[in-house]
Amino acid sequence: MEVQEIKKFPKPRKLDSEPTPSQHIKILDCNEPVSRVLFECWHCKQGLLSEVDVTTSQYLEITCPNCGKTALRLMADKVLSTTAIPSPWQS
Repeated sequence: MEVQEIKKFPKPRKLDSEPTPSQHIKILDCNEPVSRVLFECWHCKQGLLSEVDVTTSQYLEITCPNCGKTALRLMADKVLSTTAIPSPWQS
């Protein structure tokens, strides 16, 4: 009886030319009960400024006023306001 060795081929590597999705975000006043979050919408890249109550935390989704989709997911008590602004990361 002859034994054959089965070769396993490695998984194909992800090409470096494929961009990795990312999102710009900056949290201001993080030591205060109300923090400001400056970020871009995940979908349309609209600049947004939100004020959030961070006294306790729960899972929240912030909706983009421009495209109506979920712009950001974060842990906070509640979203007090969201304002569309020009994105500081777009040239």
